[in-house]
Amino acid sequence: MSMIERIRNHRDATRRARAIEHALRSANSPAVREELLIIAQRHMG
Repeated sequence: MSMIERIRNHRDATRRARAIEHALRSANSPAVREELLIIAQRHMG
């Protein structure tokens, strides 16, 4: 894996994490939050 690829992957991961955090913050029901966490785990793993 090249340095550029590594940086690009890291940037994508950061962006995804931030998007998930934002979604979790704006999710007001526990059910929605659960769903988001499941999606988040699928992406991170």
